[in-house]
Amino acid sequence: MTGERAGGNVAMVVPKPLGVAWLLLLAGPVGLLVLAAVYSRIRTLYVIKLPLSHAAFARRLTLMRQRLWCGWLGLLGIGGGIALRWFGSIAAVMFAAGIVGVVLAVIAHLRLPWTVPSATADRGGTIVVLQGVHPCFAAAVAR
Repeated sequence: MTGERAGGNVAMVVPKPLGVAWLLLLAGPVGLLVLAAVYSRIRTLYVIKLPLSHAAFARRLTLMRQRLWCGWLGLLGIGGGIALRWFGSIAAVMFAAGIVGVVLAVIAHLRLPWTVPSATADRGGTIVVLQGVHPCFAAAVAR
């Protein structure tokens, strides 16, 4: 993605599209149960390893940690603010800090998919298409 030399690989799971199986959802709860029963048989997963530079991997790891820690601490802050609501300003500060933590976790969650290329499989499941790769990488693969 960055055009820098790869320092390692990142594993990525690529699902095969479900195709017309989504029409089972139109059948309501019964269709949902049938889809849940056959989901594992029709949803083939591919695991691919993509080369990634050290800087890109570090950025991805930082966002994953931010999502985890800010999310948990934010939820604890919101819960603590609600539980200690009788203490007035202390509870308000905890609640506000919790809201900030949750917002930071959501921002990290939304930025995370942009740290690796997106991958999709075709309907037959024989070709995996990568999007968001650096042009030099695409040229090297084409060669």
